[in-house]
This record gives sequence, C-alpha cells and structure tokens, in this order.
Amino acid sequence: MERFIADLVRKFETGTISRRDFCEGVSLAAVVYAAGGAEANAAPPGGLKMLGINHISYACPDYRKARDFYSSVLGMEKLKDDGKGRVNLAFGPAPGKGGAFIVARNAAANAPAPARAVVDHVCYTISNWNDARVNGALKAAGQNPTGRSGSVNVYDPFNVQVQLASAEAENPFI
Repeated sequence: MERFIADLVRKFETGTISRRDFCEGVSLAAVVYAAGGAEANAAPPGGLKMLGINHISYACPDYRKARDFYSSVLGMEKLKDDGKGRVNLAFGPAPGKGGAFIVARNAAANAPAPARAVVDHVCYTISNWNDARVNGALKAAGQNPTGRSGSVNVYDPFNVQVQLASAEAENPFI
C-alpha cells in the first residue's frame, strides 16, 4: 500500500496525473484497505499479500492474431502496439485503478523448450452477465462457446482456452 501511495504522489508531483486522479487513487486505496481490515491487509508470515493480477505475458507464434482476437472478440483495449512483435491489451478498470493487461508477444526464436507446467486457461469475469447476450456476441464473432449458465469457454487463435464467467458463477468464496 505504501508503494502504491508513493507512486501516486510521484505521478501527481511530476504532473503525470491530475489532482482528481490523485484523489481517486488515494480514495481507492483507502477503500481497499478498509474493506479488508488490518488482518487481511497485513503480509502473511514469511510471505507477501497479493492484491490481484497485474498482467499475463503471452508468447505466441503471431502476436497480431492474438491482438486481433483479444481486442475484437473480448473487447480488450490496445494500449501499446510496437508493430514488431508485442502489444499490451488492457481489461477491467482503467490502468492504475486496478485494471490488468495481457502482453501478447511473438515467442523468441531462441526460447528454451516449452515448460512442463502450463497455464490451463484464463478466466475473465464479465459484469452484467446474460447468457443469451454473451453467447450471441461470441457466436457473432465466429466463436463456438461451450459451457454452462454463467460460464462459457472459447479458444483463442492458438488453441488456448479462454473462460468467460459471471462473478456469481465463478465465486471462490461461496
């Protein structure tokens, strides 16, 4: 939390963010801290307290295909596209306000052999879930969604499973 606040102060002092953005950031930090209570916000013994996912780095054969899928089918915002082999695609709240992003990049030619452990899928939460709307939008984008009420699966251009779910259908706390 201290690092987050220090970063906000630095950005405000250098003119990178407005007074309004600074105040919103401090307010957000206060709400997050208050919601969890002192015990929840303290680092666990011998470890760190994770707040959320910052980004997922995704190496693939053609970053442009991944970029086009994630931006057109899933509506992620293209933040940075170097035009040579890497793009950042944002989702969730605005950058700096809790949102996350995917880095889609071309796999390095000299990359070591694939890892033995792999990420099986990534699940994204969609607000205001409606089965018919979600399935209809995916079918209109040329996808073939499968799954159950509140949760569907599609595959990206490189056959990576992408799950889309409502917060209720994929709530680990109930």
